[in-house]
Amino acid sequence: SSLPSARLLLQVSWIATFVVAAIIGYQARDVVFGSASTGYWLNSTLNKVTRASGVARWAAVPGLVCLVRAYHSRGFSRIIFYLGTAAVSFFIVYRMQSRGAVFGSVAALLFALVISSKMRRYALPFALFALTALVVLDSPEMFSKQVVTYLMRGQSKEQFITMTGRTRAYEHSITAIEDAPLFGRGQWADRLIIGEHAHNSFLQALLNGGVLGGIPYFASWVTGWWMFYKLQKRNARLTREDRIHLLECGTVMMFFTVRAIPETTTASFAVDLLVMVAVYVYLESLSIQTGPERLRGMIRPYAVVPY
Repeated sequence: SSLPSARLLLQVSWIATFVVAAIIGYQARDVVFGSASTGYWLNSTLNKVTRASGVARWAAVPGLVCLVRAYHSRGFSRIIFYLGTAAVSFFIVYRMQSRGAVFGSVAALLFALVISSKMRRYALPFALFALTALVVLDSPEMFSKQVVTYLMRGQSKEQFITMTGRTRAYEHSITAIEDAPLFGRGQWADRLIIGEHAHNSFLQALLNGGVLGGIPYFASWVTGWWMFYKLQKRNARLTREDRIHLLECGTVMMFFTVRAIPETTTASFAVDLLVMVAVYVYLESLSIQTGPERLRGMIRPYAVVPY
């Protein structure tokens, strides 16, 4: 069975994202945890090797995984560790002001609440309490202004509506796709042809691989969610460990699904692909292990033996 190896690959991937997020948090500690008004421009601190959206991605994955683990762990010390790690991770996401990562994290957390009855039982009342406290401590009008200010990031209305120039990148990407619709232009086609990031996974796939490359890319998302749906229906057959891993995979996959709209997710050789490969491998291994064919092979029919 490939399932034990798939579990190990998944856990190693979670640990890797946590380690990299911790390194980035330490290297940019003055921006992330200091007195700077925002961490969105931390790329100068990190010598322009990454941007706020990249840092937020690194922090969001371990944050989501640790939050799921916290609600499904036994032992006070483990729960405190996972909740503390998740709190620091989401604080980094908040400080980065990457809207794709923020909306992706919110969607992933809501998804986990809907899927997991245990998380609904504890997290939903806490979230309502926290929201009520914010409204009580501050007027709803002031609270809404703070949210708008946070999302606008000091941009003009035009910059916000154009998604910081993304609509321009989308138009140029579509034009470039029309020039090579069947096979595309290869890896990094957006940088070399339109001179900027495509900022959309599906446009990136079509730009890189054309229709022939885009179809399997679209199918990968559909297949991933279809496997999750089938496994969720077999949830009662899974071990406790696999139920937790399945929820982690679904939560992380929801984050990257939302992030695929304003950023490139798995359509190029990038970090997102490394994380999602581990998710897909685990989902497929678990599907094979718990599939009807395997179950039928395990069941032995009873024979009626006359006395």
